[in-house]
Amino acid sequence: MRCELTTSQEMFDLGRRFGAALVAGDLILMTGELGAGKTTFTQGVADGLGIMRPLTSPTFVTVKSYALSRGGEFYHVDLYRVHDPDYLQDQGILEELDRGAIAVVEWAEHGRPLDEYERLAITISVEPGWRTMEFEGTPDWQERLRWLL
Repeated sequence: MRCELTTSQEMFDLGRRFGAALVAGDLILMTGELGAGKTTFTQGVADGLGIMRPLTSPTFVTVKSYALSRGGEFYHVDLYRVHDPDYLQDQGILEELDRGAIAVVEWAEHGRPLDEYERLAITISVEPGWRTMEFEGTPDWQERLRWLL
């Protein structure tokens, strides 16, 4: 599935819609060039999850966690500067997913494939005047995407 967006507000709003629908253990893996809108989408996700703190890119610290008012944690991970395919495992993020955390991973192509997890992969392509978002999900996500998009 795919959609085209023309403004950063549309990217944020779509992220908010996804955030409101996320459940314990959800994993979103994002790819796209610098400036494609990965962090803007993730800011919308955080807003949809009810996170009141400003969400900024964790490029230099790689992982930021946020407590959810409904219980649990949200992890925003940026693998841009990471070149260790096992980084998510080594940092305990996969263990947190198993415990019910929610995570969005930017620059997911820098990590190893996570075939054992229900996940949604989002690829953002930049064209003059718009962004194309392509969504590829495991079976559970396929049904959810039908009503999210």
